[in-house]
Amino acid sequence: MKLAIRPFEYIFAVISLILFSQGFYTVIIGAESFQSGEDIDSIILRVAFLLIYFLTFCLIILRWQRTLAFLGTNVWLLFLVGLAIASITWSSIPDVTLRKVIALIGTTLFGLYLASGFNFEQQLKIYGWTFGISIFFSFVFAIALPEYGIMNTEAIVGAWRGIYPHKNGLGESMFASFLSFYLLSISTSNKKHQLLFQICSLLSVILIFFGESATALISAVFIFLTAQGLKPLSLRSKKNVLFILLFLILTALLIFLIMINFNAFLIANDKDTTLSGRTILWDSLWHFIQQKPWLGYGYGTFFSGLSREANLLWQEHDWSPVHAHNGYIQLWLQFGIVGLSAFTIGYMGCLFNSLFQYLVFKEPKMLWGFLFLLYTVFLNLTEVSFFGSNSIIWILSLVSIYSMKIKTRKIKTQVVKSTS
Repeated sequence: MKLAIRPFEYIFAVISLILFSQGFYTVIIGAESFQSGEDIDSIILRVAFLLIYFLTFCLIILRWQRTLAFLGTNVWLLFLVGLAIASITWSSIPDVTLRKVIALIGTTLFGLYLASGFNFEQQLKIYGWTFGISIFFSFVFAIALPEYGIMNTEAIVGAWRGIYPHKNGLGESMFASFLSFYLLSISTSNKKHQLLFQICSLLSVILIFFGESATALISAVFIFLTAQGLKPLSLRSKKNVLFILLFLILTALLIFLIMINFNAFLIANDKDTTLSGRTILWDSLWHFIQQKPWLGYGYGTFFSGLSREANLLWQEHDWSPVHAHNGYIQLWLQFGIVGLSAFTIGYMGCLFNSLFQYLVFKEPKMLWGFLFLLYTVFLNLTEVSFFGSNSIIWILSLVSIYSMKIKTRKIKTQVVKSTS
């Protein structure tokens, strides 16, 4: 039976990932629904995602033993999901938190399903079809249907958004597309396929450029150079690997600081030295964090229109931010320092582990995992993907994390030999 439904699983995975990326939302809901920049609540999307959660649960049940084996590899993720569920009790809007938690659980299960149900080569195949479709229709929307494919709001005019509601969505998805096709191109020996994957990788970067997403464009260059730099390296010392990781993170932070302070770069991209108001927003959010520093305000409620805190914030910021524009601050608001600490320790551990395993064994899936997780560390300095419900970036992060099947004995043997 499992073999009989396998083609359906591939189709289901691709369609689901397109929806999780917010692909074709402007068609499903209407382009005018996204002019205000506020969160969209659509009964169509609710039903679609509930169906995805249900089918995901059914497919997981078919291979429940394998799923449980994967689930137990990252206790810190289970702790955070449990913390999100528990936050219903201290949330000021428990019904909103409950709805968000259901979406978070569904999203987490889908990421777990992709990791446990498909090997790395199959995952890349799914990503290739997902982003190949996204690339094609994003060009179609921008060129032939500009009312859908090009932004025309008070704040942003002329930037491409393709099949997505916002140019940032295009940028994030096309970065994932770029990395997917890059890994596909270096993982195949077929010259024709390699050329096709390289073309798709280039088209992803072109869409990022026309989407005017500076973060995605700089990330693509930084991650590509990082991948090229790691290729010739082969290390078995954890200390040396840690130094490399710290160097890369500090480099990413330096690039971030340059983005803030390099006026010529900002002016060239029609931005200001507050990163479009983000730094002012972060200063305001710090005052709210100080009021509930330990456990936060509950999962998914702070920026809800029903939230007292959000309304106070929107009185101060007339552009009505719908999230913190920083994944770390967002986590602090939702889970307090308890949740932020657990997440940081777990996530950085996975980042280190993926880099260590790649440098020891040169496995492509570890290179993918490291590069993608490193990108999200950089991305969440100005955007939010960490622990997001119905977020393709968080799903791909989960797949990367859960796919790291640690061969503990083999690694320990290698380390002992290298240090003896």
